[in-house]
Amino acid sequence: MIRHKKWLISALVAVLALSLAACSGKNNAPEKTAPPANQADTDHAEPNRNDSETSMEAKQGKGVWVGLIDNHSAEIQVDGSPEAFQLNQDVQELAAGLKPEESVEFEYVEEKVEGDDSLIQKTITKLAKTGGENPSKSGSAGQASAGDLPAERTIEVELEGMKEGRTAKLVEGSDYALYAFDGFTFDAKENKLKMDYDNDYFVEIVKLPSDYSLDQITAEAKQEMAETGKVEERKGEQIHASMRDASLFLVAGGEKVTKEYILKEVDGQGYVFKINMPHGEASEGFGPLAFASLNTIVNR
Repeated sequence: MIRHKKWLISALVAVLALSLAACSGKNNAPEKTAPPANQADTDHAEPNRNDSETSMEAKQGKGVWVGLIDNHSAEIQVDGSPEAFQLNQDVQELAAGLKPEESVEFEYVEEKVEGDDSLIQKTITKLAKTGGENPSKSGSAGQASAGDLPAERTIEVELEGMKEGRTAKLVEGSDYALYAFDGFTFDAKENKLKMDYDNDYFVEIVKLPSDYSLDQITAEAKQEMAETGKVEERKGEQIHASMRDASLFLVAGGEKVTKEYILKEVDGQGYVFKINMPHGEASEGFGPLAFASLNTIVNR
């Protein structure tokens, strides 16, 4: 009987111990915690955008205005060296009214050129004229001596749909100066810019008197060009972008040659450009390069 009681007591003690152990395990189990309030947002957050998708940091600059490359780009001399900039649409009208050698301040942004991270495109977003003309410049507005101009410039041109910067050298006429690309020669005596590959590709430059008559010049030009073929007057988007500010743009095409007659003012001074382009393999590159050079003319 005693042995049976001892066995029963031992069994009860064992059951009690197991019960206590089970309760202890439940109490010590780690409590489940709710996920952070922003966990869902974190899991579904958009990836960081790259630099080109975020706002770019604006930088400040100042320099001396060299001139327009085309309607949406320009060259500014910064710390003595010419640099090319794209023009934001908001500053294009102001840029068109600036004269060479005027001092300017500007704000611009930099972004990598798509397809080539080593190239940086600078775009001017704000532009202002400051203090008139460059103090080192002599002569009246819109005029400069050769000593005031850099011996070389990098000019942006568009060839076969691709934009590229090309080096051009300063050349002088009797009372004006301009920049000519490699592969071109300027004959100061004849006032002709000629292509070295074929001298039949040329531009004759005529500086007009201050009292010229546009109507009279137009009539004379049409008569002169009618000898080549049917004369067509072009306007607006029919004209190459870099020449859309011309007062007159005539084209006549013959079997072997196309001629263009352009009247354009540079800082109030009228010029006529007589362009001769034979129908040959050099035609495609001649026009854009010739126009780019003519847009660098500076009165002296």
